[in-house]
Amino acid sequence: MALSPRLCLILALVTFLAGLNLSAQEGGGQPVADACPIAEGCQVASGHYRILLPPRPTAERPGAIMYFHGYQGSAAEAIADEGLVGVARRLGVALIAPDGTGRSWSFPGSPARHRDEFAFVGQVFDDAVTRFGLDPARILASGFSQGGSMVWYLACRMPSRFAAFAPIAGAFWEPLPERCEGERPPLIHVHGTSDATVPLAGRALRRGYRQGDLFRSLAILAPGGCATALGDAARANPALEQLTCQVASGCSGPARLELCLHGGGHVADAAWIERAWRLMVRDRAVPRAADTKLTSP
Repeated sequence: MALSPRLCLILALVTFLAGLNLSAQEGGGQPVADACPIAEGCQVASGHYRILLPPRPTAERPGAIMYFHGYQGSAAEAIADEGLVGVARRLGVALIAPDGTGRSWSFPGSPARHRDEFAFVGQVFDDAVTRFGLDPARILASGFSQGGSMVWYLACRMPSRFAAFAPIAGAFWEPLPERCEGERPPLIHVHGTSDATVPLAGRALRRGYRQGDLFRSLAILAPGGCATALGDAARANPALEQLTCQVASGCSGPARLELCLHGGGHVADAAWIERAWRLMVRDRAVPRAADTKLTSP
């Protein structure tokens, strides 16, 4: 029986759309209608995050920088930061920006008590890796100010989840952790010697909260005295004209522990994150199928 021209057109359209869907599944690509609304970003059980993916497919699963914004910041602001975006583009990695509830982070010692941040970060990590095909072995955790403190707690409580850690201008808060879990991870910390918002020695805040001392934080992360020389060098050179870095020696294990100081105040530079990636993460690649295509949601 001959089909009408209209029915033939409908069948051809259905076949074409089915072919598109099959091609997307076989190629590992994201559907156009991704489950990440523009207004809120990608949703997980405990909150939201935003992500910017590399613009071109590669032969490897891309790594990522997971960046934690400072107090009163947001994921939307982080993902729109030209410096951070530029670093992600140059490195060919994704930029993941978790959203702090109430524009804050609820780590131990923080005035915020909104949620279990460690569970939230694990949800973001797993969702981003699964949904966008990222390389779980090449994800760097970085953040600024209170977000930098969040990174310190991740390094202490979830050291094996991330490839490395690059906190800026934020350390543990009081009461400091008694010890950290697992093997010491690679970590590069950057801080300004003239920082009055988060001083190297920490400071008391209202209602009894207190930022922790950076050098005591280093001693907890790397017990045994191997980080002592980092503090001695910092105290001997309080007025630095440019970023000056020193790697700790004599620590147990091969993980890099480095303190970088500058003479400025409470500031961050995306170039510091790029440097940390190149030093600690760059060569930890895991191959993937070359035909996988990534697109920004």
